[in-house]
Amino acid sequence: MRIVHIITSLGDGGAENTLYKICKYDNKNKHYVISLKGPGKYFSLLNKLGIKVYCLNLKFYSIYKFFSLLNLLQYLKPDIVQTWLVHADLIGGIAARLLGIKKIIWNVRYSNLKIGKAKLITIFFVKLLSILSFLIPKLIIIVSKKAKNIYAKKGYDSKKLKFIPNGYDLSILKSNKIHRKIFRKKIKIKKRLPIIGNVARYDPKKDHSTLLNALSIIRSKNIDFLCCLFGSSINRNNIKLVSEIKKLDLSKHIKLLGQNDNISKVMNGLDVYIQSSSYGEGFPNVVAESMACGIPCVVTDVGDASFIINKTGWLVPPNNSIKLAKAIEEALYELRTEKWKKRSNKARLRIQKKFDIGKMLKSYNKSWYQVYKNS
Repeated sequence: MRIVHIITSLGDGGAENTLYKICKYDNKNKHYVISLKGPGKYFSLLNKLGIKVYCLNLKFYSIYKFFSLLNLLQYLKPDIVQTWLVHADLIGGIAARLLGIKKIIWNVRYSNLKIGKAKLITIFFVKLLSILSFLIPKLIIIVSKKAKNIYAKKGYDSKKLKFIPNGYDLSILKSNKIHRKIFRKKIKIKKRLPIIGNVARYDPKKDHSTLLNALSIIRSKNIDFLCCLFGSSINRNNIKLVSEIKKLDLSKHIKLLGQNDNISKVMNGLDVYIQSSSYGEGFPNVVAESMACGIPCVVTDVGDASFIINKTGWLVPPNNSIKLAKAIEEALYELRTEKWKKRSNKARLRIQKKFDIGKMLKSYNKSWYQVYKNS
């Protein structure tokens, strides 16, 4: 089948990552990608796979660019059009329908959107999409188990909602002692010092403040550790972040390491992974990636984090630095014990059983075939 994917952008996000993995590992179909915006991180990565990528640099008011999308879809003659994220679901879905294309699949990657936290235009689009869900798509793939219930309540056509979790390549994501040694040598730390980490761009929804306050509580008890923070804008140039770290007297206990695209090397350098998000998560990839490398997690109960970790880690409520600190402290005390080894093994086994890349691809192929056959 010829599957044309329309996505809002190709930046560094979970949806873009999953689209990339589908194009990389699925050899049963021919994939094409249309980005409504310009090229981003995954533009070059998709090109390296030999995937044809088109970037429209579309503005919402650019009518002529919308016609470019229509012409492109006519040229590509897709068997299936699959759209990703709010704007692409709306614009891509309408464009395909205007051309008479009926085999349309939406891909919902967002969780609960709240006024005051999400953009009002995004909330408006979601409301509009709930109405159009009865008219445009044949199927709506939801990445988050929690979000499936949320969007059914928001008015989406519940009969079309299908939960497909993300999948991971466990031949890449695995425990690696060499990566661990290299990482620790690079950041120059004591051999026995526990390393905790967080991978997240600097964004209110990722809630670095709650994490920093939790670390301050732990340090007040004279518990030693090093926390490595990774992500976009996580560096010394981030004046607000650096100021907050200094204020909490954590400068000696935190390293700001910026963007790192080799998640396996990052995770193998850590002892414990911390996810401190306060809202907006769907299916947090980084939690599953950490577990695949045998690194147990302390996570806030946002999106599908609780579903991913199950009984392999610690779950705390969001926006609660005291409970987050307590969970991190428990994890640090358990470190290097026999119980910890069992927990690490269970974490990887959880990903292997539930979220293997092959399982995800099988679900997508089944969905594409059903839409193609029944439309």
